[in-house]
Amino acid sequence: MTARARSLSPLSFHILAALLAVVLSSPAQGAEAKYGAEFLKIGVGARALGMGGAFVALADDASAPFWNPAGLVSVQTGELLFMHSEHFGSLANHDYFGFVQPLEGDSRSAVGVGLIRFSIDEILVTRDAFDDLNGSGEWEPGEPIRTDQFRSDSDDEYGLLLSYARDMADLWSLGGNVKLLRQGLLDNTSFGMGLDLGVLFHPRPNLDLGLRVSDVTQTQVSWDTGHRESISPTVALGLKYTQPMPGLKGSLTAAGDFNQTLDGRDAASQAGGGDFQGGLEYWHDDVVAARVGSDAGDFTAGAGLRIRSLLGGLGVDYAFLAHDVFDDTHRVSASVRF
Repeated sequence: MTARARSLSPLSFHILAALLAVVLSSPAQGAEAKYGAEFLKIGVGARALGMGGAFVALADDASAPFWNPAGLVSVQTGELLFMHSEHFGSLANHDYFGFVQPLEGDSRSAVGVGLIRFSIDEILVTRDAFDDLNGSGEWEPGEPIRTDQFRSDSDDEYGLLLSYARDMADLWSLGGNVKLLRQGLLDNTSFGMGLDLGVLFHPRPNLDLGLRVSDVTQTQVSWDTGHRESISPTVALGLKYTQPMPGLKGSLTAAGDFNQTLDGRDAASQAGGGDFQGGLEYWHDDVVAARVGSDAGDFTAGAGLRIRSLLGGLGVDYAFLAHDVFDDTHRVSASVRF
């Protein structure tokens, strides 16, 4: 693996893939490619992202549909969460809306919804801006470039997660997502459907283990051009340990995840297609939080505030992600419980 490959975060990889897709936006009929819907690999929720994205074993807020649907049952009341993020100097926008609701009369189960939007605006399109002198449909050396025919377009991608979870016993819970995908790139659109599964295991009061398998059946994405993309499964293992600190009126949580993709992206990962995430979160008096972490080698940090007296609890979180290649990324989340 080259140093350059190591420096590219999953989001950096996605943006480069999206820009490449603009160049190749008229694929051959019937072709199939991997690395589809890369935006689904970008984490959501400023709290989780401030911890480096190590949230598979934690997943106790309205970002749970994304991180681990089994965590829905860890949310004790209804919760709404919204996140907005501008990446690399506003090159890309990333938004998330999440909702989790325990089922009335059945405290052992919950439902949730997660909506993800990723967009890159003002993409310069030059593919048809030339005089096709020989009628080949492709630019040939010597054919004039028509800068007056340059235009701008956008890449808009959506993922909808419909989630359900249930406590199966005192020590573990099980959850799943039905995932619907819709993408629009220049004049073309795509649709896909997939399935995610998650498990949470609680062997001790302060210790949790998590497992998430995304795209269990290898999600297929079909474009209106006849082009197809496949999303290979990703297996994520997580561990979380919380240590109460009554002398400081707080608690410290340490979390770590390992994500293993099955699509052969060895050069864009830390270890043979796998990446490590790790983070710490300190809460003081359940009001103010400080976070630090590592997302596949990129430094993250964040902070949070909870106002328990408003509604069932109002929260604001911020996360920072450092990049070696692009501008830094900033994320802000707001949540409310009721």
